[in-house]
Amino acid sequence: METITQYVGLTHFPDFVRVFFKGMPEVFRYRHKLVFCWLVLMQMILSGSKTLKGFSRVAPSHIAEWHFRRLLCAGYWSLHILLWWFAEAAIKAFPPPEDNVLFVVADGSKKDKRGKKNPAAQKGRTSKNEPYFFGIRFVVLMVQWDVYRIPVDFSIVLPKGHPDYKTENQLFREMLSRFKPPTWAKLVIVTADAGFASKDNMQLIKELDRSDPNRRWGFVFAIARTWKMEDGKSLSNLVKHTPYKCFQRTWIPRMGNDNGRKTFWVFKKRTRLRHIGDVTMVLSKKGRNVGPKNTKVLVTNLVEMTTRQVLLVYQRRWTIEVLFKELKSGLGLGEHQVTKVVDRIDKSIGVAIIAYLGLIRAQKGTSALGNHGAYFN
Repeated sequence: METITQYVGLTHFPDFVRVFFKGMPEVFRYRHKLVFCWLVLMQMILSGSKTLKGFSRVAPSHIAEWHFRRLLCAGYWSLHILLWWFAEAAIKAFPPPEDNVLFVVADGSKKDKRGKKNPAAQKGRTSKNEPYFFGIRFVVLMVQWDVYRIPVDFSIVLPKGHPDYKTENQLFREMLSRFKPPTWAKLVIVTADAGFASKDNMQLIKELDRSDPNRRWGFVFAIARTWKMEDGKSLSNLVKHTPYKCFQRTWIPRMGNDNGRKTFWVFKKRTRLRHIGDVTMVLSKKGRNVGPKNTKVLVTNLVEMTTRQVLLVYQRRWTIEVLFKELKSGLGLGEHQVTKVVDRIDKSIGVAIIAYLGLIRAQKGTSALGNHGAYFN
């Protein structure tokens, strides 16, 4: 792939960009399709501040800042239709795993803001130990296998006073319901932290498992200790009163290129959770003498999974934190400086995710995308 400096002062699209946009859904009118393609390209190749004014300085002379703003202000086109198409194309560009297992990871994040006129900005904090922030909250759904991490959907979490407000768990269920796994996926495992381990979320995954004849659906969630088993006993009592001698030492390899490994002390128990049914529960801590406060509770409906398999699946949740870092630092997520309408902010965030999909496909090589062809007249 060519270096970024070659693209400064472009007057036409490079070949790999033409291939990237080939076959894109026809959702635009007028010249908005051309402007959208330039906006995504600027998002992909430029470093530093990624404002619309900064893009217009590098784009061709016939693409001005107001072209980008008019595109984001246009209400007739849906960015999510484009995002789903680009995500599906990215999934098809990479080889499937040998075991045909697909991992679906969900998590929320935030983008700090300063302007108080932003309708999606809100004040809050992620936990009681974290400082307050002012910015935009959003939830991302990502698929992962081998070394690949591909975002497939996102939703903005609006302030609680907004008439269209939905919780993170409601947005998660909507995104998961409309997600269509690739045909090669024979087992889909959804994993997330305790914030997404709600009864409705687990019931949805079990319903997807019953209604999908082509594959199995399962989950591996970290859950809060306020949950109760079917006999009425609290998980907090189980964590607090399980003797140290019941924990066994195990290890799992680290993800990525690190050849090291992580050691855990674990206790496995088959039980029935209230409203959920049969599950395998794993109590995990980093040392045998670590107290109950630092013990994590993992639960899965795939009761045949071993303790190490549960730990390996939950470890994959960390890949979405890497995705957030890349979107914010490298692709300037949320830096377009658009306000007043939530739809514009939604499109601004979505453009950064589409640019990320373009970069990972470009790194794979144009040979995986098909033959070069002229797409723009």
